[in-house]
Amino acid sequence: MSCEEKTVYILLTRSETWFSRLIHLATDDRYTHASIGLDGPSGPFYSFARKYEHFALPAGLVEERVEPQIRAGRGETPCCLYELKVPAPVYRRLRRQLGSMYARREKYRYNLLGALSCYFNRPLPRENRYFCSQFAATLLENCGAVELGKNPDLIRPADFCQVKQLRPVYQGELGRLP
Repeated sequence: MSCEEKTVYILLTRSETWFSRLIHLATDDRYTHASIGLDGPSGPFYSFARKYEHFALPAGLVEERVEPQIRAGRGETPCCLYELKVPAPVYRRLRRQLGSMYARREKYRYNLLGALSCYFNRPLPRENRYFCSQFAATLLENCGAVELGKNPDLIRPADFCQVKQLRPVYQGELGRLP
């Protein structure tokens, strides 16, 4: 019996928001935001980020769309799209966990202290709180999709570039994402 493979997508970006600029200034990382998607490159993707476009807070679990009109508005935003092939049972676990969390998204908050702690290489897990890359890493590890070799609380967006199982499918400007 062969096990059907499914594809999970990780989208890394670096926007021009003040928070992204601050992270980039502090880390010099090429990417400052990570999202996870299960329905192909055209979205939706899920992450921990701002809930409203013009305000950094409140932030929490959000659905991010990369539709053409959104890409056009953020055209020069650097991005890298990765794919990860996983067995169908792992994919189903990911979908179930993500669906469960998203259905209860109002109970989740952004882990600002955890993001700061990550910068100092000190894990700070907090119940129902995540920063973007911590969320994606925790989801991938908990569902058995990949072993990161590092505590998910210490994963920065740029760290996904070093994960051998992830295959880059596009790197460039978000506005040109196929």
